[in-house]
Amino acid sequence: MYGNGYIGAALAGAALAFLFVSLGQAQGLPWQYPYFRNVESADGQFWSSKFPNLFAIFEAPDGAPAINLYSGELYRLSLDKNGLGIEQTDHIKQKRAPAGALPFGIVAEAVVPGLSAWLDAPTERYHHGVLGDAIEAGAITVRYADGSTKSLVLPDDRVFEDISPRFVGMPGSDRESLLTVTSYLNAGAALTLIDPGSPDDLAPRVIAEAAPIGTPNRWLNPVGAGDVDGDGRIELLAVITPHIGGTLRSYELEDGRLIPDAELAGFSNHAIGSRELVLSAVVDLDSPPDGIPEVVVPDASREIMNVIRFTGRTPKIVARLVLLKGKVAHRLVISDLDGDGVPELTFGTDKDAIVVWAPGIAR
Repeated sequence: MYGNGYIGAALAGAALAFLFVSLGQAQGLPWQYPYFRNVESADGQFWSSKFPNLFAIFEAPDGAPAINLYSGELYRLSLDKNGLGIEQTDHIKQKRAPAGALPFGIVAEAVVPGLSAWLDAPTERYHHGVLGDAIEAGAITVRYADGSTKSLVLPDDRVFEDISPRFVGMPGSDRESLLTVTSYLNAGAALTLIDPGSPDDLAPRVIAEAAPIGTPNRWLNPVGAGDVDGDGRIELLAVITPHIGGTLRSYELEDGRLIPDAELAGFSNHAIGSRELVLSAVVDLDSPPDGIPEVVVPDASREIMNVIRFTGRTPKIVARLVLLKGKVAHRLVISDLDGDGVPELTFGTDKDAIVVWAPGIAR
């Protein structure tokens, strides 16, 4: 294998070094085999390589990153003492929503076996198109372990402006809830928490919602859920208006409402017009893990990936990775690739680069 690529360094904050090595032609292979180059820095360890014709990043069935090329080929990433490697695979975890559901919608799978949900009842009554087209969802459908389904249908003054709901665990409930985005035709987006119901009892229903942004065609992108401030309560997180100087905000559930708890400005977890919404996550990255998760999210330019801690008086950035070229654009996958108990962060850029970051932060 030989390389013909470019090498560069970016210095910011804790003098982060970030290296790209483009691909050389591998002997006997019909495509350019990625040579992963390993770099050490004050904020952990990094690997990067360019994948020509990168289409998307998915998750393999075991949760590892799966690289999908425009040719249709799929490659699973692995990590061991020799560094990063790839192997061809035929399977990904993500499932498309059924026929007749939201176009390009993804089925959400709960931890509980057999419980899933997707966005349904496509509609064009909300003229925004921030997720790649003008079609949004008028309902959420839940499938239970016995194969039966029930739906929550919205009134005509709102839509679900999302690609897939997210199952999240909430205290005091014996089942996972669904986190999604409701957009009001006259007031914009609101973070929404939904009880999925059960096959022999309740239908899906809204159990809590944040106040809408207040302006039509203003959107938010959920990040996830976790006790990020260590107070024993689960916070729900989202980036508010990620296309116009986004604000990372945490919410707590109080008396059927989602109440803002803490926030930090200057972040974006979505490229306008893209159907990729998973550019951020809530995950415990401490070494050793302490049970209080951090938030991983790009800055407003999407040229810096940040790790943010919500403990203390105000949220603060505790690690960051500065990209020399390109912007965060492809799915962020959280997976403990090397089995050391601390997950690695894998994501892709709009310049066809795959990045793997082990932040190595300590409390």
